[in-house]
Amino acid sequence: MERNRVDATSRADRTATSAGRTTTSSQGEVAYAALRRRLIQSELEPGERMTESQLAQEIGVGKTPVREALTRLIQEGLVRSLRGHGYEVTPITLGDVHDLFNFRLIVEPAAAQLAAGHVRGADLRRLDELCATRFSSIDDEQGESQYLHANYQFHTTIADASGNRRLAEAVRRALDESERLFHLGNVLRNRGEEVAHEHKELVDALIAGDGETARKLTVVHITASQRLVLDALLASPAVLAVNIHPLRRQDHASH
Repeated sequence: MERNRVDATSRADRTATSAGRTTTSSQGEVAYAALRRRLIQSELEPGERMTESQLAQEIGVGKTPVREALTRLIQEGLVRSLRGHGYEVTPITLGDVHDLFNFRLIVEPAAAQLAAGHVRGADLRRLDELCATRFSSIDDEQGESQYLHANYQFHTTIADASGNRRLAEAVRRALDESERLFHLGNVLRNRGEEVAHEHKELVDALIAGDGETARKLTVVHITASQRLVLDALLASPAVLAVNIHPLRRQDHASH
């Protein structure tokens, strides 16, 4: 009887511990999703400082889940830790913008080329639907978010069709960072029709199994987006002064 009571207690303890871990893990996911959304949509602006206590209060969870979420976001390059001074939203440099789009020019055209002729019928129909997404209003933030989400879904659907999991994940990371820039500069608001046309041409190339055309169209699309991002950021004195830092050149001779 004593052994049975010990076993029952052990099982209860394990169940409670498991439940506690599940709760903590769940809160960590909530904190991560909330913070990541705010970072991507530039509600938390580049260079902005924050603390665990502040974020825990704003999100409505404990400091431990927030700390776990921040650790993940540091690994993703969206946040950095300031020793003894909390955290900072990772600033953006013009060098970062160039590096990001150069990276996209490597991974996305390759994914599109591999995807040509391999996109499933259901995904092709989904791509057609995403091509039709427009801003509901030039001043509608919700419409902007929906548009950017549709743009993200369009490109990740193609990346998944490449059949290369690592390549698709690289595309996702690059698009996440790009969306942050799009929100910051509001750069796609006057380009909706043009992007829709580019997307439609890309879908036609995927259906035809024309990998080379799909690759070239993706290069053109990314290059145009890069130009608009840089123009928008440089044309905004407020954004440039607060959020965008010039590319710093290291003087190796001085070290």
